[in-house]
Amino acid sequence: MHKDLEAAFNRVVEMLKKDQRCKGGWHYGSISRGAEDIYSDYDPVFLVADRDFEQFDADVPKALAAASDELLVFWGESFNNDHFKNYCSVIRLGSDLHQFDFFIINADYPEEWMCRQHCKGCTSDNIIFDRTGEVATFLDKGYRTDNDIPDPVRAMDTYWLHTEMLIKYFKRKDLFKLIKNIDILFHSHVDLLLSQYDTLDWGAWESKVKYCVPEEKQEHLKHYFTNAEFSALEAAVKRSIVLFKQDAEEICRAKGINYPARIAEQVVTYFNRRMEDKDCEAINY
Repeated sequence: MHKDLEAAFNRVVEMLKKDQRCKGGWHYGSISRGAEDIYSDYDPVFLVADRDFEQFDADVPKALAAASDELLVFWGESFNNDHFKNYCSVIRLGSDLHQFDFFIINADYPEEWMCRQHCKGCTSDNIIFDRTGEVATFLDKGYRTDNDIPDPVRAMDTYWLHTEMLIKYFKRKDLFKLIKNIDILFHSHVDLLLSQYDTLDWGAWESKVKYCVPEEKQEHLKHYFTNAEFSALEAAVKRSIVLFKQDAEEICRAKGINYPARIAEQVVTYFNRRMEDKDCEAINY
């Protein structure tokens, strides 16, 4: 952790220790796992009663501004609600900019999904401060969410559906529809791999890929990325289709799932044939 950010974090904590509305808090994210480094930010979670939740929430940017030289960005997640808040901020400390995340859990609604998610993997060892012991009691209840393992069959169906859909966007030269749907192929491939390899109890898909998926399979995902030029995109899709098909066959065997060979073969054959058909390029739908 950068020493300036550490100092700003400590200033925030000292302010909150004097704020009777805040019961206390704990570390979430890399610090709670002992994985922080010089580039890490803070991800503190603070526990607040329902009666104080709205007013405390309104005062968060004031605390961050007071603890820094300047609060540049204060950005709330779109899923924020009356039970959980997540704010990502950018603060200036001297000539450097730092990120400082700030989570608030409504202590009276612990069963809400986002509240349980931000208790996941956290214990009393992660407590920042605990005014009355309520934070330790809260964490000791073991609130958590289950791991969301993707459905490989849905991943395959999604992949082949959007592969066929790509044809018309290539023919129309509709670049941004192509980019959107290739992104769907990429994430379907991610879901396919995570359905087999995900063993991580925290993090979003990018962390799960990094820590769970074998390196040779990670290489397969890199093939989707290329220049935003039609011939490059076509070549990337054709390479990636072959790798997805290979991974799907392997994972279906490992899981004892019936691999949809007929669907895959027809879509791949049709895609390649239509991409070679130059007579349809001018069609406008």
